[in-house]
Amino acid sequence: MKRLITFTLALCLVLLSFSKASAQESGDFKFGFRAGYYFRANAFGAGIYGTYGLTNWLNIEPGVNMIFKRDCSVDVYCDFQVPLEIATYWTVYPIVGVSVNDITSTSKGKIIDGWAGGLNLGLGTRYELNSRWSANLQVKWLGRLPRQHQSAVVATVGIDYNF
Repeated sequence: MKRLITFTLALCLVLLSFSKASAQESGDFKFGFRAGYYFRANAFGAGIYGTYGLTNWLNIEPGVNMIFKRDCSVDVYCDFQVPLEIATYWTVYPIVGVSVNDITSTSKGKIIDGWAGGLNLGLGTRYELNSRWSANLQVKWLGRLPRQHQSAVVATVGIDYNF
């Protein structure tokens, strides 16, 4: 986990040195659909989200994903993003947030089920297809508590509409 946090912080510093933070104007709202794979849980998920520009350099993104696996149900999250403009049509953003989820996983042959909450850390990228539509890709680490729950990694791809 220390390596992941160190890598994320180092990547953010490198990206900040090459770009400016103003990819989404304050007050902009995007609504979208996202699908992905939850590693360690070996499950697919799909859901909806909304991204709102709090300031020119900070977005908030609440969302919910349904998890399609027996004994799993939902992943509800709220993430903060710092959009870093690489080009006028391409943005990279570090992710920090919280989540509450019901993801069944297996640890040492034992099935661990139930609700857990925790910290999200990750990285995402958004590509503007035109003035209204954009595609995005995210990879997040979900640190889960209580301790018996394994942390999860989720990789997602999505499409959103800018209002």
